Amino acid sequence: MRIINFKELISLFLLLSALLLGGCGTAMLSDAHLAKQAKSQFSQMKKAEKLSKNASYKAMVNRIGKRIAGVAQVDLPGTEWEFVVFDKNEANAFAMPGGKVGVNSGLITLANGNEDEVAAVIGHEVAHVALRHSNKRMSQAIGIGLGGLILETAIRNKSETDRLLARGAYGAGTTVGLALPYSRSNEREADHRGLLYSAMAGYDPRGAVSFWEKMVKASSGGKIPEFLSTHPNPSNRIEFLEANMEKALALYREAKLSRGEKPNP
Repeated sequence: MRIINFKELISLFLLLSALLLGGCGTAMLSDAHLAKQAKSQFSQMKKAEKLSKNASYKAMVNRIGKRIAGVAQVDLPGTEWEFVVFDKNEANAFAMPGGKVGVNSGLITLANGNEDEVAAVIGHEVAHVALRHSNKRMSQAIGIGLGGLILETAIRNKSETDRLLARGAYGAGTTVGLALPYSRSNEREADHRGLLYSAMAGYDPRGAVSFWEKMVKASSGGKIPEFLSTHPNPSNRIEFLEANMEKALALYREAKLSRGEKPNP
């Protein structure tokens, strides 16, 4: 029987990791369990973090959230949605399994209270929940962990130097080759689904582009290369949104007319 060399061993286990994560689009964990955990964590977060007292911000986020959740309900029947504004200057938002969505007041400030722009972000976060991205990322982490355990077993008789090299190659391979691209894939999927959600809820999808243009202007300092980032490059993100704008605008105009409202030109 032929004995494989060290380089072949590393290639084998990088391939094994890829195969384990080849189902990285598959969620292995219980949605109900994750939703229960998220509900508890979100409750603790609301106690630990400062909540916004800005009544107009809270009313806006809940109004937008309710409309977008209504559209997304077809993908997430029975979800207990909750939208909360946190008193933080950072322009950010997040979503947790089970429909828990947090929006920082700094994001609304950056958007200058533009509801179309805020709706673009909320649509994006709702899409993350609808696409079960948290579940899939946790499942992916489990796959990486399993691949690491198998690798450790396979190299247990190697020299210390070889073991260090193997671990380094595995870590770099799974991070750059699998985990980061998958995270960027999640963001791209949420951008697309979120754009459609906000449009179907009657919000001008062009708000997504103007919001990201503001984010680019507000950002300072150098950016790490996209291949080492979990999020798409802002310029690429804008290009992607614009490429999908025609369909989103058609849905937006249809939604506005169905509500008896006049769409923006």
